[in-house]
Parts: sequence; structure tokens; C-alpha cells
Amino acid sequence: MKFKWIAIALFISLFFHFAVLLGFGKIHLSLPYFDFIETFILQKEKKIITKPKLNEKIQQNNESISENIANEEIQRETKEEPLAKNEFDRVSKISEKKKTEEVPVLHNNFRKFINERMRFDIYWMGIYAGYALINVKGNDEEVKIISEVHSAPFISNFYYVNDKAESTIEHGKPKHFRFLQIEGKHRGDKEIHFNYDSKEITFINHIKNKVSIHKGVEKVFMDVLSGFFYLRSLSIELNKPVLIDIFDSDKFATVEVKPIKEEVIETSLNKEVKALVVKPELTTDGLFKRKGDIFIWLSNDERKIPLRVETKVSVGRVVAELKEYKKE
Repeated sequence: MKFKWIAIALFISLFFHFAVLLGFGKIHLSLPYFDFIETFILQKEKKIITKPKLNEKIQQNNESISENIANEEIQRETKEEPLAKNEFDRVSKISEKKKTEEVPVLHNNFRKFINERMRFDIYWMGIYAGYALINVKGNDEEVKIISEVHSAPFISNFYYVNDKAESTIEHGKPKHFRFLQIEGKHRGDKEIHFNYDSKEITFINHIKNKVSIHKGVEKVFMDVLSGFFYLRSLSIELNKPVLIDIFDSDKFATVEVKPIKEEVIETSLNKEVKALVVKPELTTDGLFKRKGDIFIWLSNDERKIPLRVETKVSVGRVVAELKEYKKE
């Protein structure tokens, strides 16, 4: 009898370890992975890098920025500008052909979000994977949106995550965007400068030491962070898609956001809230690389507070739930 229970215990232990190794990418299966899980759990690189602190990474990158900009003319390929212009024209034509409502006139409603603070807990298949923080600061002229993502202590033992994105909006238009990534062995450091007076957008990839300048930009393009808050500032109606022009990862895109249904959901504070479920058709990496659908629950009122974000995957789903909201 004892042998029987020992065998059962060993089987459960082996099954658990297999699940953990599979989840953290130590074992491979031919499944269509969702890139969000790749970002937090499964992503791999050939080179082994120790776990640095984010502040040290920021300091090192800042010291090299001036040198990168000084070499900008040497690194820039002469054929980039006409290619960027062609891409811009192509995106503009696609936007005009879409049978959806036109994007409302740009306005400076970002200041309505000043002093917002939000915390989200992130789960994968019910397992606590980490948390995200979003803070908004500023005044009537300039607004700053800061987003951070951190892995949970248990997940950090296998896959350390410490990301920071910061978007600066001036008079309702994006001015600067910076995205620093520390995700396992992967490192990312991307920067965008928006200059709408000279109709230029400059993209810098500090890791790859690459600079791209796009000239002749006639429309206002948002970065992924300011674009989400711009969506929250719009009047959204059920079954009436809206279009938002996005510049992300050196690409122009027109994102179609579809309001698909209204729903009453229960928050972490055990309160029922009326929500509007929207589905953005993302074609760029965003803050997390992805391939499948993403659904966002916004409070169905003027504030449009993000209550829940969900992505379906081949095995389970990834969910981010709002745990704390403050507005001073």
C-alpha cells in the first residue's frame, strides 16, 4: 500500500515539474505561441545575460545617446526617407478606404487624466505572473504617461521582467516616447521623437544603434501609450468602430478599434460595473509582442477606466485585472 502512494506522489511531482518546465520554455511543443506569453514566460535568446538593474540600464543608455546622435548622419541610409514616405502614403490610402467612421478632430483632452494612478495584476492560466502600474502627471500644456511592468517574485526566478514606457504629450500631440525592456535575456531600448512643426518623426533603436527619420508627415500619429489614452478620451458607441493613427517600432499603422458589446462585470472590490468591450486590431508590436486577439473592458462612462484586458492563447489565457484606481 505504501508503495502505491509513493508511486502516485512521484507521478504528481513529475507532472507538476513537466508543466513548470513547459510553461517556462525549458521544453518545446509545436504550439502557436501567443507572444504575450513569449514576453513573460517562453521567450529565449542564445546569449546568456545576467539580471541587471533597470536604473543601471537607463544610466548606461543615457551615456550613449549623445554618441549615437552624433553618428546619426553616418548610420542613416539615404534611401530610408523615400521608403518612409511611400509607407506613409500607403497607410493613408488604407485609412481612407476603410468603411468606418473617421477619426474625430484631435483635441487636448489628455489633461483630464492627470493624477490618475492604476495598478493591474497579471495572470496566466490563473497563476499570478506580475503587475503593471500606470501613472499620469502634468499640467494644461504637457502630460506625461508612465507605465511599468514587473514580474512576480516566483516568475522572476525563471524569467525576470522590468519594463518601463514613458510618453510625453504636448498640447494634445505626442512629443516623445521611450520604451526600456528587460525581459529575461532580451533587452530593448526604443525612442521616438515627434516634431510636428517640421513634420518629422525620428525613431531610434539604441540596442541596434539605428536611427530612422521620416519626413513629410502630414497627420498626427500617436505612440502606443498615448494612443490608448486618446481612445479613452473619445466618445465610443457600440458597433461604431473608430480609427487611430499609430507610429510604433518604426512603422506607421491605422488601428481600428471595434466596440463589440456591453457587459456588466464584477470588479476586484466586489462592485458591479457597466463596461464596454472593445477589440483593437493591432498590426504592430505594441508594448507586448502579440499575434492573437486582445479584448479590453472599459467602464461605460465618461472616464472609460480600463477594468480588464484579456488575450486568448492556445493554452489558457492571459488576463490583466484592475486592482487599484486613484484620481487625485
